[in-house]
Amino acid sequence: MCISKSDSHCGDGGIGKTALAQQVYNDDRVTNNFDVKAWACVSDDFDVLAITKKILETVNDHLLCEGKDLNWLHGKLKEHLVGKKFLVVLDDVWNENYGEWIILLKPFQLGVKGSKVIVTTRNFHVAEIARAQPYILKELSQDSCMTLFAFHAFGVGNFDHHLELKGLGMKIVEKCGGLPLAVKTLAGLLSFKVSPHEWKDILDSKIWDLPKERNDIIPALKLSYLHLPSNLRRCFAYCAIFPKDYEIERDELIHWWIAEGLLEGKEGKNCWNAGLKFFDELVSRSLLQKSSSSESRFLMHDLVNDLAKLVASATCFSSGEFEYEGGQNNASLVRHASFICSSLIVAKRFKIYYEMKGLRSFVSLAKQPRYHYKSYLSNKVLGDLLSELKYLRVLSLHHYRIREVPDCIGKLRHLRCLNLSYTDIETLPKSIVALYYLETLMLRGCQNLTKLP
Repeated sequence: MCISKSDSHCGDGGIGKTALAQQVYNDDRVTNNFDVKAWACVSDDFDVLAITKKILETVNDHLLCEGKDLNWLHGKLKEHLVGKKFLVVLDDVWNENYGEWIILLKPFQLGVKGSKVIVTTRNFHVAEIARAQPYILKELSQDSCMTLFAFHAFGVGNFDHHLELKGLGMKIVEKCGGLPLAVKTLAGLLSFKVSPHEWKDILDSKIWDLPKERNDIIPALKLSYLHLPSNLRRCFAYCAIFPKDYEIERDELIHWWIAEGLLEGKEGKNCWNAGLKFFDELVSRSLLQKSSSSESRFLMHDLVNDLAKLVASATCFSSGEFEYEGGQNNASLVRHASFICSSLIVAKRFKIYYEMKGLRSFVSLAKQPRYHYKSYLSNKVLGDLLSELKYLRVLSLHHYRIREVPDCIGKLRHLRCLNLSYTDIETLPKSIVALYYLETLMLRGCQNLTKLP
């Protein structure tokens, strides 16, 4: 291979593997040193076709890859990499199948000397199978943790102006086990709080004594959640609707919060400003973090996503991550659900949603939100679905190949947010005027739309 070296960042969850890779990936010196760059979040599902598509669409965002087979994708990727120096990051990899690795890396054989593939993983064996030179990330030192803690708690890198809190800070940091995400999350929780009593409450919390399901970071994340205001807890739990590695659009999420009544007590502009404040609060507590690809998009760390799904319990459902089996899950408890779209939507794929009689949010998500392709959805399949979901407050079907909207949409009397952006609709049914509570109607990019009722 012409790849001079594959590098692997190994370490526990929350230790900073992705953050370090992002720092390298976005550094101007790195950007200027490569002809082509691509980033792909992999997670549990090592789908060679899907990963190749992610990389190719990053390299050429105008290329339509939906419905193409692996040979076509490999051919196009080779065209973009041949004779070029490239940097590819495969983030959060778990796959140990050597054969799948060989297939995935085929197009990378044509790069010039100095091309790099960086893999981040919690599994050292993955680095061995990928034949990558491993860089084992170790826990931060106590001094580094204190500097990081102070920066996120006070905005400066030391305790010089809060000496009375330094001792408590050191003990809290010790409990974080040198994991940067845990340090940042707890520092965000105590941000600009100067009462020793509040700091001691965190230090003495019984949560530290609970069994650690995944690793040492879980208690820190749970503490951060439990100390959120009640409304903000509900907004955070709602984020369980997103699959792992999904890039969240801030404004879209706030519209959904508003429609669901999660910002109750506010109206109009005040409600929107409250949503912005809540969103910024989650970012400041490191429960959401900026995406490296866009200033307007945000991500949840995998462990934070796990926490959201834990606290949301059965009320949230994401088709990209959970398989429903009768008797094991109670679909009637689900209130917020997402649907991962594909090129052709058949009635069978909606079967589970028919059982969610109390569903309030149904949002369609692309596997890669930056690279939408239009999914075909027949009027009958959509009509049958909407006839079952009578209590919807949020309905998002953007980027669907929909020519008309079923007349039965007028029966969704609780609907408050409707997104039909970038669809092929020409008009809306007259029944839509019956949607008394509708507050937000999104019709961006509907080029065929000629009139409204």
